[in-house]
Amino acid sequence: MLLPRIVPRARAAMFLAGALALSCNAVKKEPAVVVPVYPEKLAITKAESLRTGIGAKSVEMSPDGSRVYSMNLEECSVYEYNRASRVIQRKLIFVMTPGKGWDYDKKVPINSYQEKPVEGHFSHNGRYLWVSLHNADGVAVWDLLGGDTAVEGKPFKTAWLHERIPPKPADVSAPPAAKKKAAPEPEFTNKKMKLLLIKTGATPKVIWSSPNGKYLFVSNWHSSTVSVIDISAPTPDGWNVVKTLRTGSVPRGMTASADSKFLYIAQMGGNFLSVVDLDTVEKVREITVGPAPRHILISNGYLYASICNEAKLIKVELPSGRIVQWARTMSSPRTIAASPDGTVIFVTCYNDNTVQAFRADTLALLATRESPGRPVGITVWQGGGVYEAWICNHTNFVMNVFTYTPPPAGSGTPPRQ
Repeated sequence: MLLPRIVPRARAAMFLAGALALSCNAVKKEPAVVVPVYPEKLAITKAESLRTGIGAKSVEMSPDGSRVYSMNLEECSVYEYNRASRVIQRKLIFVMTPGKGWDYDKKVPINSYQEKPVEGHFSHNGRYLWVSLHNADGVAVWDLLGGDTAVEGKPFKTAWLHERIPPKPADVSAPPAAKKKAAPEPEFTNKKMKLLLIKTGATPKVIWSSPNGKYLFVSNWHSSTVSVIDISAPTPDGWNVVKTLRTGSVPRGMTASADSKFLYIAQMGGNFLSVVDLDTVEKVREITVGPAPRHILISNGYLYASICNEAKLIKVELPSGRIVQWARTMSSPRTIAASPDGTVIFVTCYNDNTVQAFRADTLALLATRESPGRPVGITVWQGGGVYEAWICNHTNFVMNVFTYTPPPAGSGTPPRQ
């Protein structure tokens, strides 16, 4: 059966009407930063454009590197790609119910739908994909092995799972004229599912977990809180919110130390990172980093952060919290991602429609590549001597896949200190 049309006119109209204003711009609108053009040191050997859902907001790669997932805000959907073939294998389409959204420019509530995916995160060795739903005050849980995750007596969300049917082998006996016809649209099976919804604070955004698998964290934009969920049980019936952390500002990005001792929270409504001791699950300190830190990650013992309002990528020494290096980026840096070997940091720059790459050790600029359509989410795979960056663009329904050749040792332009 052919996959039914999944984007009602009302949904597309809402998207085109301007419901896509992002929170970073709402904090402070900055003019585009003029960055000197440096010789490219990280060459793109291949650039591909794939179709993705309306209003893609983030992209995540499965822990084994075989699949890529895009969270599509305005389409109320999640797409699963086979990373090697670039083919969409499955689409999870939420059944929409009325809800209240938020106009980030006018700072007023708007009529919307509850089931709008923002960010994703994997747990339990990649079996479960957690998805934050912007207007549902909660996170939904998708069992990637295909079963329902709903728990009796707890909230849930309904979704349709569309799974691609492998195409039939080509008919070698068909006449040449028939072989030249356009390939038929892919066919999908349809299955209705019930997904557990764990209630959090208002407007959940980033999801992260402690490496030891004990806790999962959700940053709640409009509640100025982080929900702490105990996920130590092997199945959804044992997962529960055990604490709500007050952050003192508007939280977004999060990451945890490799030893599961500390959680770091980027306070995008302020200029600092909150540090939470995971033994006591209490905030123990703050690290000042600059206005509107949006996304953070830890690689090779250092914390990297995109500073949205100052168009910077910074590198923070841990545990001291001292900023040891910074580099200028293009305007409105959003998501950052490290190459699996930890040598390159990639940055999506929303307002300038570019993706940049920096050396992790020196923050030297390695490459700037155009990615039209407001690039926002990024994830990186590495293998066969190349880096593969998957970039979702928010306004043109395109997922770009850029294949880079690693830079030679010592390359790159020195950063500004």
